[in-house]
Amino acid sequence: MPDLNEFLNKQKEQFKPDHSTLEKLDGIRPCSKCNLDVDGGLWDSRNLLMTWKCSNGHENSLQLN
Repeated sequence: MPDLNEFLNKQKEQFKPDHSTLEKLDGIRPCSKCNLDVDGGLWDSRNLLMTWKCSNGHENSLQLN
């Protein structure tokens, strides 16, 4: 039987975007760490991952499952 603690404490995989599949999308997106808004973001259709960075350097992402 698998170790339940290992399953519950498993860290999420960190996706490294493949730059050949990134698409620039326009639109306003909020920073999750400060009050700044970002105009645009990068969409990775292979991993279903949207990323954007505010001018303060905070990296933001949203992944669809």
